[in-house]
Amino acid sequence: MPTTDAITDVWANFQSLTGVSEVKKIMDAPQQWLMEQPLTQGLLAHPGGKAILSWLQSSQNVLAFPMLIGQCGTAFLETSHGINRAYNSKLYDNLAGAGERALAALTSTSTEKGIYGDVINAFNSSLNLPELSKTGVKIDYAMDEAWSSINQKKLQMQEEARRLRDQYYRELQDQRLRLDERRRTRARYNNVARSLVAMGDAPIPSPRIVRTPPTGTITDTGTGGGTVTAHTNYEINSIYNDRILSIRSIKVNASALIIVPVVAPIVAVSGALATVGITAGIISSIASWFLTNCMNLIGMPASLISALTHSVTSIVLKVSGSAGAQALRFFAASALKANEALLMTVFGTTNMNVTAWMFLLAMAGPILIVSIIIILAMRNKTALAKTLYVFGDLADNPNRFNLRVASMYDTNAIEILEQFKASARDMRNNAKLAMSQIIGLGVDPKNEFAICYNLTNPDNPIQVTGQEEILALLGADKVARIATGRLNFMDFI
Repeated sequence: MPTTDAITDVWANFQSLTGVSEVKKIMDAPQQWLMEQPLTQGLLAHPGGKAILSWLQSSQNVLAFPMLIGQCGTAFLETSHGINRAYNSKLYDNLAGAGERALAALTSTSTEKGIYGDVINAFNSSLNLPELSKTGVKIDYAMDEAWSSINQKKLQMQEEARRLRDQYYRELQDQRLRLDERRRTRARYNNVARSLVAMGDAPIPSPRIVRTPPTGTITDTGTGGGTVTAHTNYEINSIYNDRILSIRSIKVNASALIIVPVVAPIVAVSGALATVGITAGIISSIASWFLTNCMNLIGMPASLISALTHSVTSIVLKVSGSAGAQALRFFAASALKANEALLMTVFGTTNMNVTAWMFLLAMAGPILIVSIIIILAMRNKTALAKTLYVFGDLADNPNRFNLRVASMYDTNAIEILEQFKASARDMRNNAKLAMSQIIGLGVDPKNEFAICYNLTNPDNPIQVTGQEEILALLGADKVARIATGRLNFMDFI
């Protein structure tokens, strides 16, 4: 399990990447932090949200919080560092294109297919996003504090850089400094000075020592002459302004202005179609819904939310063990690069550009909370069916139906769907009587509905969500038999 000490040991070496203490603070009290988040409180306070997400407070999940948030905290720092590296990269002209190539090169292994099944389960069942999107839950997050934290850290880094610049400047004025030491000190001075120029300070060239001329050398002290002090040919970086100031004061209550779209259920695919790219796309869809339609990030430019979405997707993939995490960092960096005019330029004392790192660190709250909810939903197996029923309604006798039953153990959503489709095909191909409709229903050990599909066309299954919709599709007779546990083969043709 990742610990705060381990994070300190790893990230202490990255002197330019300040702010790790914020992530450590979250990890020190994981359950308290998660349950006190406005998003968590808002979802559980809403009748519709609580009905779907009550499993967040299950004893099993509460026990998992420390380890999971430790994993997410470490993955967040690694992901932010990777995004910052990609943001600074001179190797790729098209960062999004690099991400697409990286995703396309990944193979759909058994591990990746398992992650895909878990993501389908999170979307359709644990989160039940089709139903959750109808609730209209909206939680306000004021972003002023985030922008202020970036500005504060920038000022701190500027002060530290100025202190080092002045220290190196004084050392370079010391005539006793040896050649190799002078070269190293001048390189450090130039690094610090460049970082300050990039953040808006006026350039101050490093000093040159005026040596005393040897005996017998004539020094011109007349008019127009004198000893000339040379200056370094110093490369000055472009000077950037604090561009984020233009959006820091935005105050808009967008709750009443945004219409929350209703999300459609996702129909799982199998085999080679279940690629890492499709998995990443579904995770991004979930993250985008939370960040765009559920969390009202007041003061956050909409164009920057895609960077948060890709960051969440990368973290979820990394914690899940998917090879796609690296590719998503390129997409996040591409989104930040496209919006760099909105970001505050920050450099470390080593002349490392930490603009992307500082932005992501300020957004740690929204990124981590959405990542954790998605991962918990992927791991939430209680919503998965343990017993599968496939009903074939007889065309000439609506009171009778064909039945097939299967038991599933330690499975995931994609395997359930494949079992449904196979049973439906077998039923249609081997039935002696015509059937008007085939329905697949999965129930959990408590005989509660967990998942339902219309399998009339087994090659194009349609998921049915919502208790009322499932009840209407099944009919009163089937529901009564399921509720009383009186389903058995002797009852059916």
